[in-house]
Amino acid sequence: MSEQMTLADAYELVYSAAARMLWAQRNTAWRKEGDSEWAWPAARSAAFLALEQVLLDAEAALGTAQPGEASDPARHLISRRAPGDRPLTFDEAVRDWKQRLDADPGYLVERREPYLDYFMEPGSCVVVPSSPYFAMIGIFPEMYHRLAPGRPGVTIGAGAADLGAVAHEAADALRAPLGVATPTPHPGTAPWISPVSRRVSDLPDLPERFEALRRAAWYAAEAMPSPEELKGSLDFSVQLEAAVAATDIRQMLAGQPAHAWREEYEQIDPARHGVVGLVSGPAGEAVPVPFEKDAASWRGLNAKGSLPWTPKEYQRQYYPDRGETENVVISATRALVFAEILDEFAARMTPGRNAGLIHYSAYELGQFLTWGIGRELSDHAGF
Repeated sequence: MSEQMTLADAYELVYSAAARMLWAQRNTAWRKEGDSEWAWPAARSAAFLALEQVLLDAEAALGTAQPGEASDPARHLISRRAPGDRPLTFDEAVRDWKQRLDADPGYLVERREPYLDYFMEPGSCVVVPSSPYFAMIGIFPEMYHRLAPGRPGVTIGAGAADLGAVAHEAADALRAPLGVATPTPHPGTAPWISPVSRRVSDLPDLPERFEALRRAAWYAAEAMPSPEELKGSLDFSVQLEAAVAATDIRQMLAGQPAHAWREEYEQIDPARHGVVGLVSGPAGEAVPVPFEKDAASWRGLNAKGSLPWTPKEYQRQYYPDRGETENVVISATRALVFAEILDEFAARMTPGRNAGLIHYSAYELGQFLTWGIGRELSDHAGF
């Protein structure tokens, strides 16, 4: 951090680095207790809990969303609104989805005709051919990385147009068998989406909050092993990326050049590329995946299967362990939740869409998309 940097800019730099360190751990090791193999030493857990609380307190200080307020891509879901025409926070979206999934009655019923087995109940599920399904679940790692707390602001480039379109088409294809009106409007055109994000530094008492953040970030980073120490140990409870982020924080707060944020691969431009993974280029070198290529791959997989459908009469369930893998079946409830997540992805892939630095309030959403519904839907396909 330079002497010429404003207090707000310095706060955001440390905020980004601190949120990144927590996110890069991938699991909530600092919240675990007892004899779990993933439990951390008490001092490290306490330091991370303190840092997390500072970030959560800063979010609370921004205030609650009000009716009529625009939905901020850095703080809210942008494809849906909460009751009362107000922004839907990330936490509220996760609670809503979890409640609906927990109440899901499923789609299998036991019947004795024409023989004893479990049958798919008409209208209670959506059957998706495996190839299109494989393309659809690819949004989960991308969403997890794009909505990573601390991710710097970005404006989506023109090349994302077809990627957003095919994601929305997939959402409509999941809704159609269940009688939900389709096609629905592309969520990226919603009038309630704010063109700019509220800064994480837009806080009362910023000097005091900056000092609290600096102190908490330093203690949390100091409690982490260095990447070199981690590589030479058998401590698998710490992710290497989190150890790298801790080193960056220590250097930053010591006045040395450091990264607040690092992409998974430095070649990636999040305005033009997917932020997960590389592919082989024309000369065999590893290159990032442009939005256009990702959309073309998705459409290619769609072409290998039919549209999703629901049984019109009781039909015997599929048994993947017996080689019946041409289709994937998900309940009607899960299909509609999945459609909403696809639409959120489509809204964020709208050319010109700007999202500021992602607030720490996105943390639980990322956990849900990765270890919750994302893992479940991937397991359905045997991936």
